[in-house]
Amino acid sequence: MSSLKSLYQNNKQGTTVGKYLKSSAPSALGSGIESKAHLDALTSKNDYFLPPINYADPENFVKFGSAYEYYKNAFEYIASDYPYDGSGLEKTNFYNNINPLEKYTLEVIYPRSTGFVTIGADYGTAYSNSSGYYSSSLNQYVQVKGGPHLATKFNEAKNRTNNLEFGGPSGSTVEFFLKKDSLIDSGSESPRQVVFDLTNGVTDSGSADYGRLRIELVSGSETQFNVTMLSGATGFNNVSVPSTAGQTTISDGAWRNFSFVFDTSGSSGTPSVDFYVNGTCVETGITGSSNIATVVTGTLIGNLGALRQNPSGSTGLTEGAGKLSASIDEFRFWKTKRNAEQVGRYWFSNVEGGSDKYDANVSLGVYFKFNEGITEVTATDQIVLDYSGRISNGTFTGYTTNCRNTGSAIDQLSIESVSERGDPIIRTIHPSYISTKNSYELSGSAYDQNNNARLLNHLPNWIVEEEENNNNEIIALTQILSGYFDTLYNQLTAIKKLKYINYVSGSLTDSIDEFPHNDRLIENFGLETPELFENADVLAQFFQRDEQIDFDQQLVDIKNTIYKNIYNNLNFILKSKGNEKAIRNFIRCLGVGEEVLAFNTYSDDTDFEITSSYNTTVSTKRYVDYTALLNQGDAEATTYQYYDSSNTNSVGLISGSSQLDEYALTLQAEFIFPDKSEQDKLSYIVPSVVSSSLFGFHTPSDTSPTSTDLTWESSANDHGLQVYAVKSPGEFAEIVAPTSRVKDAYFVVKDRIGNTLLTSSIFRNVYENERWNLSLTLKPKKYPFSNGVIGSSASASGYELGLYGVNFDTGVKQNYFNLTTDLTYASGSSIVGSAKRVYLGAHKTNFTGSTLTSTDVRASSARYWTDYFSPEVLDIQAREVDTHGSLHPSRNSYLFQTASAGVYIPNIQTLALNWEFSDITGSDTSGRFIVQDASSGLNDGTYEATYQGDTFSNINLRQHTGRGDFFTANATPVRKQYVYADKLLPPEYIASNEMVKVLSTDDEIFGTFKKPASSFFAIEKSMYRSISNRMLHLFASIKDFNNLIGEPVNKYRMNYKHMEKMREIFFRKVQNDIVDLQKYLDYYKWLDSAMTQMLDQLMPASARYAANVRNIVESHTLERNKIQYRAPLLTEPGSPSRRGVITGDIGGDDVPLGEGGDPADPGLPEVRPAEDSPRDQGGNIIQFIDPNAEQEQEQEHQLSPGAEDEGDESPDDISGEQAEQQLQEDNHRFEFPTPK
Repeated sequence: MSSLKSLYQNNKQGTTVGKYLKSSAPSALGSGIESKAHLDALTSKNDYFLPPINYADPENFVKFGSAYEYYKNAFEYIASDYPYDGSGLEKTNFYNNINPLEKYTLEVIYPRSTGFVTIGADYGTAYSNSSGYYSSSLNQYVQVKGGPHLATKFNEAKNRTNNLEFGGPSGSTVEFFLKKDSLIDSGSESPRQVVFDLTNGVTDSGSADYGRLRIELVSGSETQFNVTMLSGATGFNNVSVPSTAGQTTISDGAWRNFSFVFDTSGSSGTPSVDFYVNGTCVETGITGSSNIATVVTGTLIGNLGALRQNPSGSTGLTEGAGKLSASIDEFRFWKTKRNAEQVGRYWFSNVEGGSDKYDANVSLGVYFKFNEGITEVTATDQIVLDYSGRISNGTFTGYTTNCRNTGSAIDQLSIESVSERGDPIIRTIHPSYISTKNSYELSGSAYDQNNNARLLNHLPNWIVEEEENNNNEIIALTQILSGYFDTLYNQLTAIKKLKYINYVSGSLTDSIDEFPHNDRLIENFGLETPELFENADVLAQFFQRDEQIDFDQQLVDIKNTIYKNIYNNLNFILKSKGNEKAIRNFIRCLGVGEEVLAFNTYSDDTDFEITSSYNTTVSTKRYVDYTALLNQGDAEATTYQYYDSSNTNSVGLISGSSQLDEYALTLQAEFIFPDKSEQDKLSYIVPSVVSSSLFGFHTPSDTSPTSTDLTWESSANDHGLQVYAVKSPGEFAEIVAPTSRVKDAYFVVKDRIGNTLLTSSIFRNVYENERWNLSLTLKPKKYPFSNGVIGSSASASGYELGLYGVNFDTGVKQNYFNLTTDLTYASGSSIVGSAKRVYLGAHKTNFTGSTLTSTDVRASSARYWTDYFSPEVLDIQAREVDTHGSLHPSRNSYLFQTASAGVYIPNIQTLALNWEFSDITGSDTSGRFIVQDASSGLNDGTYEATYQGDTFSNINLRQHTGRGDFFTANATPVRKQYVYADKLLPPEYIASNEMVKVLSTDDEIFGTFKKPASSFFAIEKSMYRSISNRMLHLFASIKDFNNLIGEPVNKYRMNYKHMEKMREIFFRKVQNDIVDLQKYLDYYKWLDSAMTQMLDQLMPASARYAANVRNIVESHTLERNKIQYRAPLLTEPGSPSRRGVITGDIGGDDVPLGEGGDPADPGLPEVRPAEDSPRDQGGNIIQFIDPNAEQEQEQEHQLSPGAEDEGDESPDDISGEQAEQQLQEDNHRFEFPTPK
């Protein structure tokens, strides 16, 4: 039962709507809401229940009527009655008043178009004129007349007069998108090119009635516009906007939105213009000579793209001179001065019309979207529709077929999350309208012939036959009745299913239309459901956008989908109410994971032990699909190293060197072996694969890092290795034949000529979607000891080749094998020291030739290390799924190798290649895609590219890009896979899966030093927690933090040196060390207080927890403050001082010396209390320091390219043991009692 307080709460919808109705005046509503009626209509639209039906198929919705008539009427009604130039209220009312099929038709299947015009694509022959306005043999411009036009209103009080009036108290605004591909070519084009020229028909510029508004470009100053706005002799005359050159770019082939806001109100005495580019104000207050006090009116006619009439002082020109060579989109002429908010909000989106009917938009004089589409009929296409509502349609003089384009300036801005939705095509001769309408009518006709339930079929034949010879009135009547019946039937059918636990697919309607009252389903089960997104503004609530971006879906649909997610999981949530599971499940219902909203547990009076703690979660990892279960040909696909010319850091192979013989290598990858039991249901035959190629490498014949020659070395010189999975029935196999369908498998390592080097035993049911991590290693037998240790060289001991495989499932190690074999020095050194080109998937001759061995797996996480990684590390990586860390990431990898002597290479930076496939969206028309290397390899000029020495810098510090090849063209070969994972937690959090333990004795619980712990719970949103989680990918285990912060030497340092090195590695890898907290908070602003209220109901009543979802600002895992300890050293009287420590006796009464010492004795040093110590028994240790000694404090040696004091042998770095020894040598430690 809902709580009693719900009885006193206002209706949620009324609260949401009411907050926008503080005033019914359109100007007060703002943000796109035109009136109270408009708001009511939008609310009704959001409350309407559109059944989740795919209306594109008549079988889904037609029972009683004619599908042919439904489609025919829907298309014709939209084409004839849609208010293309109407206000927001008109368009919303139109939508609200049509039936569900027509709603679906309008939103999903009805043809739409965007568009822009190009003037001067064919410039013709230019004829010079001294004025700079050249004429052209082919005049081209769009002409618009101010009106008022037939069938429009004239009302001076409401500014419904001439549509092109300018000047006067209200001011004016001109906005447009412009794309000019190049600078003006004065030899073949007009040096002065007109964007817009508006005149009132008065030719005498000296007349007081003369009026002109002109915006143009001038050769030689093409980073500025020339602007003229005159009423008689007052106003602007050829003023440069912006006033200073170089503030914007115009002629570079890019779309930009330009806005000119003219203030002629007279408040400042002179007119001014504010100039905006892409919604951003570039310059304000550009002034003219004197103010235009009165509105310029008359026979106002404007030309877009050329002169309307001779400019002042010029002769011999005709209309059309000064021809523009550019493209224009979204031209708007406003009879008022727009403010910065209005310009900034709507520069990248459409505005509404309806200025002839509704006061909200009355100042919009002319609006050309150019979205009519191209009918290929010149007489129609040369008419440019006005979308303002005042029917100021333009005429395109000199129209040719290349003048219109169906693209969009807004789309071509390439701004993420900003796009233009096309307008419905209302011209019924448009090819898209005709073809789409005919297609659906044909589909409807075919369905009608077999629809026995059609109401008309239940009438006697003589009535039908008689009607066909008359007016078909009864047929029309039955269709009307059928329309109501079908609508009602579909809605009732959908309502019956409202309580079903299911998820509506967005593919049904290209949206996620949900029942608009899903919150009531939740409340029916006793969980109070506040209004989600109640803090969203009007733009977000009703217009599918905010101030900067467009949304993919309506906010109301997102809200109802979240409600439905909660409802679908409500049974589980309520059963585990008061439990952590309920909280986590609820958070997932919001569409976010714990990486965004984390349920954290803190504890009082608890000692933290730095150890690896885990939480079970699901990873959405991306795998390359070679299974052929999606596309038949993918079993022949492969991914191999390949040079990417667009990446300056890219190399196409792993470089080799003869000096690598004392080092090791590790090549690893992760595979999912698919269950193919359903393959017979596919429409094609899945290729039969017995031996499946997994991964490996070959020696390239051309070892140039940027070579694209994929040829292998000869078999004698190719030192490559290949790993396969071979199907073979085991002892208890479920399937024993045919072999290609056997689920059991074993693993094999072979060399180039086919010799089998390693073979595992057979594992049962591998091909049941099991996930295996495989690691191919090669190391000297006594590795990591090598030439630096006597008797440990590879030449003396030889090499060990290993293949380790492990299968984890839900954090449990299910299967594993560890195979090794010995190799001679000659063989092992050749493999380690040779250049390599790594591949995944099918094994092909020279990577792109004939297929040697097909594949049938999903693959991910291909990594190459220039170090040996033990099975223990692979186990951790397999368990955690997303990590690629090592046990000791900051430790020097090569302590005993002579070739890298003097070079400090952290273990984590031996990762040379890391293919995660996270950024691949699909294959191109050739079935290819580029694979980026996610390792730390980077050479962008900000970090020394050779600090690892000549050998390893060319391997570990380069980007080893790859190329997917032989996939299905224009497909999605990389798919997201949900994988159970154990997520490593940062060391500060106490909650984990391992908190509950079954112990053998009570003494382990009630120990002497145990204290009762009190937990505090909080649901937190922390960007820094997200960063910490990514940082933990560098660590295979959290245990290494004990060394990062717990080494004794760190006690006397100012910071944690190795932790700083790890932080530097991480941020260099992600190529960004600037953390933008505000952007993070803005991105997740929708997680508001309503969700907190629902979470409160799931918390245990006795628990201590934070009242709200908290935004946390904290240090990330690799950022820790530190107290610097100093040894409180004093020498005996008269002995030489050390580090500026004074000598002498200290006696007498306690004297407070103050911060700077004794004022009476400037030579007396200051007194500072040392850090508190457990050894202090009621007193403070006082350390006397010479003021000048501060400058002599030790300077911490920072990790730098090329060197690292791994042994910390610097005399200024002293460990705790050394400090104690020094204390004993000095033999003086003074304690002063605390004053009472």
